[in-house]
Amino acid sequence: VGAALPVDILTYDEKTLSAILRVISSGLVKLWSALTLLGSYQNRRCAFRVLQVKPRTSPFLLALAGNSRELVLD
Repeated sequence: VGAALPVDILTYDEKTLSAILRVISSGLVKLWSALTLLGSYQNRRCAFRVLQVKPRTSPFLLALAGNSRELVLD
């Protein structure tokens, strides 16, 4: 409350209820704190789990969309 932080939703999958968010590195702690404190939305309980944090040094946006641990080579 009383502060604004620009956050981009890069992808959202309604089936898995997962999203990729982008925020400037100086806003990461604020975003993480806000997600931690949010316990309900529109009278529905919610919780967030951060699966991965990519550093700003990654030059490719596609690096955010993939998980090398799930890579399958033919």
